[in-house]
Amino acid sequence: MITWGMSKNGHDWAIAIFKDKELIRIVSGKGRKHTLKNVRDAKQEGEPDLVVWYENPYLKAIRQFLAGQKKPFRRNNITRYLRDIQINCKWTYVGHHESHAAAFYKSGFEDATVVVFDSIGEFDCTTIWKAENGKLKKLKSSKYPHSLGLFYSAMTDRVGLKPQQDEAKFEELSHSFTPFSLLRTHIEIDIIKKWEPMPKFKINFHRGARGMWWGKGNKEIASATRGIFEQCVTYILRYAREITTSKNLVISGGVAFNKSMPKLVGKTWDNLYIPPNPSDTGSAEGAVLAYLRK
Repeated sequence: MITWGMSKNGHDWAIAIFKDKELIRIVSGKGRKHTLKNVRDAKQEGEPDLVVWYENPYLKAIRQFLAGQKKPFRRNNITRYLRDIQINCKWTYVGHHESHAAAFYKSGFEDATVVVFDSIGEFDCTTIWKAENGKLKKLKSSKYPHSLGLFYSAMTDRVGLKPQQDEAKFEELSHSFTPFSLLRTHIEIDIIKKWEPMPKFKINFHRGARGMWWGKGNKEIASATRGIFEQCVTYILRYAREITTSKNLVISGGVAFNKSMPKLVGKTWDNLYIPPNPSDTGSAEGAVLAYLRK
């Protein structure tokens, strides 16, 4: 049996091809969606019998509808999307954060605490999971719009870089200036509703942060952002340690690309695993791994 895990998020896409429950190939690239050429390339391994989508399209459509986004149900019609790219098989889905949390199955750990830092997955933005006996159980979540990933992307956009694309450049920029504590304090007052147990924001960063903190330099804003970001991550990891028993830590989701993550883990964990591609591209594989264990 050939099973495909599929993901797309507006700027890249992936197809993870499994044959008899074993990953044999990943086809991925940049762009808004899979093309017929991409699909034909993947079909060289054989026609798929099942597609596992990397998120719940129904919940995603509801969230987009509530947020006032255009044509949410049309945009999340997976049956039509697959038909348009000549995929004619059954399909199912796995929750977005579960497809990220499935990185646990590649960690080599028998048990773990899994923390997913993401922009948005249906309604979840940050989730904490218990992983043991080959199963994942979600313990806590921070719901939209309280998103650490959206905060970081909005601040990337604020300094003139491309959100959901130039976050690595933004991180580099953040190390080029040591901010005045007054700016960081000013930003914290403007945006932080509460720190614990998981940070919540006063504003919806899905709408961006343009027009805020005029008169401040890009390097200064980026550096202040890094300080706030790292403090948010520290609070979340501290809370994860309090509510779980395993000292093996798995971190996934697009935010896990941040190079400061290993440093922020600290000494309260015995082992750390961050998958090579913790973003939505990697969740194409994770969707199938999670599905196979249901």
